[in-house]
Amino acid sequence: MKKKPTKNYFERINLFVGMISSYLVLLLIALISLSVALRYLFSIGFTWLQDLYIWIHAFIILLGVSYTFNKDGHVRIDVLYRKLNKLTQKKINFFGSIFFGLPICYFLIFKGYNYFVRSFLIDENSKETGGLPNLFILKFFIFLMGLLLFFEIVNKIIKYLAKND
Repeated sequence: MKKKPTKNYFERINLFVGMISSYLVLLLIALISLSVALRYLFSIGFTWLQDLYIWIHAFIILLGVSYTFNKDGHVRIDVLYRKLNKLTQKKINFFGSIFFGLPICYFLIFKGYNYFVRSFLIDENSKETGGLPNLFILKFFIFLMGLLLFFEIVNKIIKYLAKND
């Protein structure tokens, strides 16, 4: 009987965040359906409702990035990659993570943090009248995505190095 590999702390966080992201899809569908019904059946429109479903859509993407990377579901150019053997694919993933993934995480974490703090300090709200307040909440998720992706990339790098000792 094969022993099932245990998930480390960061993998469990990513799975939890991915689950939240998937449930947000259902919420997004409900909000858009509500908005469409209100607009076309009752001629009622709310700016805050439109802002809310834009925010939820952003949350789905920002929370889903690290989960997708964990499940190896990210987009890549498969013209050559799929024809390579597994070891070569793992090497490409390893070097791609180091030379592309980590710099992107650095940018997302540090620029995202500054973006969030600036928004928080000026108490930024929606530009639309009647839109959602506290835009810094949305901008915080850019920073959070950078952190989650960084931990996932580091986790994959550690696993790669551990298997190649």
